[in-house]
Amino acid sequence: MLRCIRLAALTLAAALMSTVAGAAQTCASRSDFVTFLKDHFGEVEVHLGLSDRGHLVEVFVSPAGTWTILLSRPDGLSCLVDAGEAWTTTVPPSRDARLLRLVVPGPVH
Repeated sequence: MLRCIRLAALTLAAALMSTVAGAAQTCASRSDFVTFLKDHFGEVEVHLGLSDRGHLVEVFVSPAGTWTILLSRPDGLSCLVDAGEAWTTTVPPSRDARLLRLVVPGPVH
């Protein structure tokens, strides 16, 4: 239920910002999205990566565990990919530990 309310709020906010006409996704300027996520949910960018198509994929997370994934284009337009709650960060194994698994059978600590 809370997730539905959250998605509705994000959709409404983006609609009030500059929504792309005819687009199926909720899109607005990246700066407006970033400000909205910080002011309304306390979310800040914690992860980002560049897609093969040149888009910036960003994950925003709050201390309360809410999260939002944005896809940002080079022209500054961002589109909401998804949002939710209960974000958990896991620590990837170190490169050395992964290499040891190839050489030494069994668990590596």
